[in-house]
Amino acid sequence: MTGKTARDLASEMKEIPFSEFIAANPHLVGFESPLKTIPMSIHELVTNSLDACESAGILPEVWVDLKAMDEKGRLKRYRLIVRDNGPGIPPKNIPHVFGKLLYGSKFGVRKQSRGQQGIGVSAVVLVSQIKTGEHTTVKSSIDGRTAHVYELTMEVNRNAALIHRKYKEKAGGWRGVEARVVLEAQFTAKIREYLELTAAINPHLTLHYDGVDEKDGLEVERRTDTLPPQPVETKPHPLGIDYGLLGRMAAHTRHKRLYDFLKGEFDRMRPEAARNAIRSCSFDVDKPPSTLGRQELMELLEAMRSVEVPPPSADCLSPVGEDVLVRGVVGRLRPEFMEAVTRRPSAMRGQPFLVEAIIAYGCEADIGGSPDPVTGVSIHRFVNRVPLLFSESSDVILKAARDAGLGRYGVIPESRSHLFVHIAGVNIPYTSESKEAVKPVDEYYDEVKLAIQECGRKVSKRIRQARQAEESLIKGRRKALIHSLLLREINRFAGRKVADGAYAEAFGFEGLLEEMVDRFGLDVLRPRRQGKSVEEVEDAATAA
Repeated sequence: MTGKTARDLASEMKEIPFSEFIAANPHLVGFESPLKTIPMSIHELVTNSLDACESAGILPEVWVDLKAMDEKGRLKRYRLIVRDNGPGIPPKNIPHVFGKLLYGSKFGVRKQSRGQQGIGVSAVVLVSQIKTGEHTTVKSSIDGRTAHVYELTMEVNRNAALIHRKYKEKAGGWRGVEARVVLEAQFTAKIREYLELTAAINPHLTLHYDGVDEKDGLEVERRTDTLPPQPVETKPHPLGIDYGLLGRMAAHTRHKRLYDFLKGEFDRMRPEAARNAIRSCSFDVDKPPSTLGRQELMELLEAMRSVEVPPPSADCLSPVGEDVLVRGVVGRLRPEFMEAVTRRPSAMRGQPFLVEAIIAYGCEADIGGSPDPVTGVSIHRFVNRVPLLFSESSDVILKAARDAGLGRYGVIPESRSHLFVHIAGVNIPYTSESKEAVKPVDEYYDEVKLAIQECGRKVSKRIRQARQAEESLIKGRRKALIHSLLLREINRFAGRKVADGAYAEAFGFEGLLEEMVDRFGLDVLRPRRQGKSVEEVEDAATAA
């Protein structure tokens, strides 16, 4: 038997479009299960709406409509419509945004953002297409007068949109984007949980959800009219660069001197640090950075890593803030009390991040999900204002929460407590492209654990204060009861009420008189006389 030659094998090789790869492996972007199809689709579309509104300075209002169409065994076909009041998308960009993978504005940007790769919304179109064969309908208006409507699918072998129909209609004053997709999926309670948590972490959002039936609906009004501050893109930090990035930056820099290159192109590279890095280099440092070879770049990289520079700037982050976190949670859970913590910015390999945590103690209501079986506490995970609902077992937040020792702070299963942890960061180390969980890297683990423990100490202090107040109240009741019983016997002996309200004031139980009468029938004090001092009452009581 004759085997294939090298030329035969080479002739079988071909380039695979990224869209074809994702069509064959939808699990890589979070669509591996019918139970996840609807929550992931809503997530991608709502995320786009929030990003667009915030970037345009518009308080977001989002409508989500989900209806069952027909049933195929255990799966149903659902029509999902997501509509927003954002700036809209120019008509020429609609096919690229919804019909081309890896098309977006956030890849490689050094600031906090919900999305990163430009995959999500076009992946929804692709999954809808390969499961149902239906077209996606996108409507957009940028002026409030005309809406441009596109019916499209994706050409998988070209990673490009295939437009089946396009037309215009009157917008009637509406601006924004509306997307309609048909999904083959299995209904799950995670849909409502995702929407409730999205509203909680984004209190500037007004959300309308019309679900599959009358019971499956949600209306959430915004709790603040203030948009979150927009993060500012920062330069690369010396501790976060590698050889490839340094080489690209050196090749395209406008600076002719190495000192100017270091000081001008990198975050926190102060003049003294730049000079120290240059002193460590053995090559000709007067050469333009664009002419540096591989060995010279490697030497420069090691020199930059060896100098002391401050932590990365936090201007590229936009944390939720303790007040806003509390405002977003209190109305949904109605807790006995809450405590919140915001950690100082930290960094992992030069990429800044910070952690916010809130513990809602003694909650009367719930927000989806079930308590963690290890801690007995409902744990809610967020990254860059987005709820994480899946793959919790591999997430750094769950691991840190279980190791934080919540029980020793009084946050136990019987307390009906909810823990919210939000990570705001740049280039988050997700476990996969589906962005369902964060890797338990040391830097993130330590910060999350410390935030939870700091919040736990605040809760523990509140619990102690509440117990002390309760113990004080019990002692006060005992005192009031003893004095009331004593006065009842004195009154019987004297044939009249010998003391008035000033007596109770003197012995510190005037606030419990009504309870003594209502609960025990001990009406033992006469109406208080005007002008009689507390000292006179004490003397009378002593004499009695």
